[in-house]
Amino acid sequence: MSAAVPAGVAPILSNSPGSLAWHVWHERHPALIDQLAAAHPYPPGHLTALRTLLAETLTGPVRPLPPAASDRATWDGWGADHFGRSWLDVPFLWAESYFYRRLLEAVGFFTPGPWLGLDPFAFLKAAELDAPDLADDLGTLEDTAGLTAAEKTRVLLHGALWGNQADLGFRIGVAATSGTVGPSAHLVADDTTAAVSALTTGRGTVCLVADNAGRELLSDLVLVDHLLHAGPAERVTLHLKPYPYYVSDATTADLVGCLRRLAAGPPAAAGIADRLRTAAADGRLDVATHWFYCAPHPYHRMPDDLADTYAEASVVVLKGDLNYRRLVGDCRWPETTPFADTVDYFPAPLVALRTLKSDVVVGLDAADVAALDGDPAAGRWRVDGRYALVQVRA
Repeated sequence: MSAAVPAGVAPILSNSPGSLAWHVWHERHPALIDQLAAAHPYPPGHLTALRTLLAETLTGPVRPLPPAASDRATWDGWGADHFGRSWLDVPFLWAESYFYRRLLEAVGFFTPGPWLGLDPFAFLKAAELDAPDLADDLGTLEDTAGLTAAEKTRVLLHGALWGNQADLGFRIGVAATSGTVGPSAHLVADDTTAAVSALTTGRGTVCLVADNAGRELLSDLVLVDHLLHAGPAERVTLHLKPYPYYVSDATTADLVGCLRRLAAGPPAAAGIADRLRTAAADGRLDVATHWFYCAPHPYHRMPDDLADTYAEASVVVLKGDLNYRRLVGDCRWPETTPFADTVDYFPAPLVALRTLKSDVVVGLDAADVAALDGDPAAGRWRVDGRYALVQVRA
């Protein structure tokens, strides 16, 4: 795919004190490194590598992967313009992605030995599925039984949207500075009616590109079950990360964990688990992944085989903040830039579901932006996760 971001729209960097990107490096990542070190019996070499990585991101230049890394040549190409520069002065999307690749290197995820393939974030994801209040949340699934198919689609679509608020990396950063996460509040762009139509009128494949594990993936699975069970979708393909990426990103192991949690829940939840297993067995539910989901690029640069996969879908649902940043381009867009203009390259009808946790946002009304900016109660509405959007490109 060719780049679709106009030359005059600057990429977001991390070198502005007080910005969200600055906060990620100076508060969120140090808190994360502390949690990882406390939760694992890592040997001295791993602990030193984590601390060295953290120090490098704050004071040193971006360094390449070790020569023995199997993807060293790939990252050498991706980082040719960035190595040797300050982490804060290169595009935030690239730097944040490379940070997580380096973090996995530091803890031996790719290295033969006792830590090979161990998800360093698994303990955080497991804690979310073990939370005592989750049983009450699953119990509310019974409340949707009397809704019409269209009403249920709308309710479960919003459930999947606000499930994106359960982002472990985001919550680590918020807790590090304020100790709390605010309640769900507002939709700054609301194409819900068009999204419901897109999901209920086509008879082909719905492609859902997941974001976070835990509660968010549970809410995604509830929506997927409805689309398959109620009949709008002939098939659903659930796209997951090929390996751990950002803190709570969903992998196949997380999918298995969520299905087990549903199966252990009340009857409505257990029924969803049963139906999804049956759908997987008969080919109506497929699980897919792609190396590009762990690449530091916007979707404008997606490879042809992934673009072809999307083009075959009746609609693609992209979940979450990172997918949104990659979808429109992690740049300083004017908020009133039409959403359709930023995604005109995308090869399929598109639904974006996202709670706002970063500065990038498009498709808003100028009066709404002015009202939010002028309302003290709205706070940092672009980044604090209390606001969300549903946007559609048919």
